[in-house]
Amino acid sequence: MARTDLTIPSLGNKFIDLRDTLAGDAYTWSWERPLSQVNYLAIHHTGGSDTQTPQDLANEHITKNGWGGIGYHFLIDKDGFVYYVGDIQTARANVANLNEQVIGIGLIGNFVAGQIPTQEQIDSTHKLCEFFINYADLTSVKSWDKVMGHKELPDQSTPCPGDDWQNLRIQIVEGLPATSDLASQVESLQSSLATVNQQAISLQQNLQERDQEIVELKKCLKETPTQPMPKVDETLTIVQALINLYQFALQPRKEIPPMAG
Repeated sequence: MARTDLTIPSLGNKFIDLRDTLAGDAYTWSWERPLSQVNYLAIHHTGGSDTQTPQDLANEHITKNGWGGIGYHFLIDKDGFVYYVGDIQTARANVANLNEQVIGIGLIGNFVAGQIPTQEQIDSTHKLCEFFINYADLTSVKSWDKVMGHKELPDQSTPCPGDDWQNLRIQIVEGLPATSDLASQVESLQSSLATVNQQAISLQQNLQERDQEIVELKKCLKETPTQPMPKVDETLTIVQALINLYQFALQPRKEIPPMAG
């Protein structure tokens, strides 16, 4: 009987081992295989409601498909909980004619017609895949190139794991920022907002000072008396007029020639 116990620190209490309690055979079905045969981490969607539980899916695979147990190795629900449902040393049944080469990871939900996984599912999928890329016993899975959607694997005709797989794959590979990174980003943003607020307060104070200066200037203009027009000395005006008249009277007069008769 195959039994590979796992501890994934990055998942913490979100990693739950159901191999002993789930319906069906988690340890020998469909057959046992050495981990050296594993070449891919195969990403699936389960194709049903995102409210399905691992037990629902195990029952469906056993009763509807006539299998000896659930077809996946792992299930990830919408809250990001990762369920270990089939031992990784068993082939299971999730990629036709390639089951001995894959670890099957099923995201619970149906990601077509605009439906997409939750951020919690994406984050946990990233952490699970990252664990296996660094897992010593998986000698052929050492890079993110080995993370593939079901429909990308050879000779597969399926929409799984959904319409937007290429974008989903990028998110799985890149993962979400770590909590410490998010805290740092929030702190930086808060600092920037504080600086902007201080600049706004300073600008408002400057505007108020300019307004006060304008008020004071207007007040000074109202209080400044208007300069009177200079008075004309009437005596000098009369004397000048008399002089002009006297000069005109003393001018010699020209004789007027007689008119022709």
